[in-house]
Amino acid sequence: MGTAEGITRGFYEDIKEAAAHIVDVLSGILKVNTIFVATNDRVTNVILEAFNRTEELIVKGSVLPFTDSYCSLVLRDKGSVLTIQDTCEHPMTRTMDVTSELGNRFFVGVPIMRRSGETFGTICLMDNPDYVISETDMKTLNAMAVFLGYVVDLESTLHVQERKLSDSEQMQEQLQAEKERAESEAMTKTQMLKLMSHEIRNPLNGILGLTDLMRTPDMSEEQSEYVNMIETSGNILLSLLNNMMNFNINEAGKTVIHDDPFDLVGTIENTVYLYAGTAMGKNIELGLNLELNVSQVFVGDEVKIGQLLAHVIQYALDSTREGSVLITAVVNGEETEETGTLLLKVKYTGQMLSDIQKLIGSNLGLAVSQNLAILMHGRIQVDRMMENETEFQISLPLRRYWELPQLASVQQRLKGRKVLLAKDPDILQGVSSLMRRWEMDVHMTSGSTVAHDWIKEGFKPDVAVVDMGLLEGGAVDFVHELKQRLVNLPVIALVPYGMHIDLHEAETFDAVLTKPVRQADLLNALSITLP
Repeated sequence: MGTAEGITRGFYEDIKEAAAHIVDVLSGILKVNTIFVATNDRVTNVILEAFNRTEELIVKGSVLPFTDSYCSLVLRDKGSVLTIQDTCEHPMTRTMDVTSELGNRFFVGVPIMRRSGETFGTICLMDNPDYVISETDMKTLNAMAVFLGYVVDLESTLHVQERKLSDSEQMQEQLQAEKERAESEAMTKTQMLKLMSHEIRNPLNGILGLTDLMRTPDMSEEQSEYVNMIETSGNILLSLLNNMMNFNINEAGKTVIHDDPFDLVGTIENTVYLYAGTAMGKNIELGLNLELNVSQVFVGDEVKIGQLLAHVIQYALDSTREGSVLITAVVNGEETEETGTLLLKVKYTGQMLSDIQKLIGSNLGLAVSQNLAILMHGRIQVDRMMENETEFQISLPLRRYWELPQLASVQQRLKGRKVLLAKDPDILQGVSSLMRRWEMDVHMTSGSTVAHDWIKEGFKPDVAVVDMGLLEGGAVDFVHELKQRLVNLPVIALVPYGMHIDLHEAETFDAVLTKPVRQADLLNALSITLP
């Protein structure tokens, strides 16, 4: 990205990078074994990028004579979509040498066409003969082929312009015309992205709307799974389109950064909560630990900060197969100072490139986040913490505004109050650190036995905070025993996102909070339950 002598860099460094991104996107949407992008000059067929899920069928960089490849069949007669259910049975492929090497295979090939009508190459899928491709997946494949064809044209045009401008001393009379042509190409790219967004977004919204109508109470588990796959694929494509448009707007310099008073804690918490359902669906623990005070107001762009953080969290969740994603935040600098630096960290279980530029160059959402960070005079870094942990570090300058007096007075009232916190060890340290920051006397344990021993020794808490995921003794039984020993003890329950409490059990608690716990919710619950 960036500029070179007045020429805006293309969306990718080269067509290989674009092909790699398309294959990466399709591998997350389609469940087919093999996806590859090939290019050819009608003499040689070269595999630019390849993805193999389980069985390695196609290798990146491999070369075949054009006439010996399946791609030559796709590009016959100026190119058309080719679908072969079994290559060993089909008359066009059964006698080819490549078929004897690969065996019985399902094959789909889509041509990559340039605006001139010339063919650049193909996007192809391969799997076992029993693979069934849906109409939605075919539309997705065709859309990606159209997109890659536009990228080929745009990158080719921009390279031509750069070569011409390198001889500018000999072409002074043509310099202005070439500059205007380059600007026209950049505008064409913007218009193309808008057109693509409109043309793909409308059917996508229709598909996503129909998935809700398709769901019925008597739907079988298999049917429900298919509907979920359609919805997931549609949302992935919709997210890709939105990121493309945001990236294009940022690159064009049309993004405006606002400086307004806002609730920083609420912005971070609300952004994290957007992904609580996704984390639960993948059985990933989503943790939140903010070294910030809910009563403090800052000046900045609330929407852009939330958008930046959202893209990073989405990438962390996508990159985590099992384990956890932990979001922490602190504002460095003395509270008496007018300005400070917000340090947001997103740590996840998974390995990734430590080179932030290569990493951001491979993911559109991260590229949008980096642009937003730069616009807000901040930066994004990535560190490999341990063998299987990676951490994003986002630094943004912020200006302190003022402290909300009503919330500060509530926190003042909580000072010195005794808390019994019963929860199993996990990455969620937010509750204990919050109450300690409010100068409450917190006694934390993961076992009911230890808690009962404390009470026998004379410990009389003002309030108990109990995690419903408590393993030893069970949370409900533990609360009943506490109520018997300390009759008027108020109890606040912490419930994992998506968990439902029986109405009879709910009567046992004085307040119920969903994890990750929001500061304002915890502050409000403590204020109400404590006299």
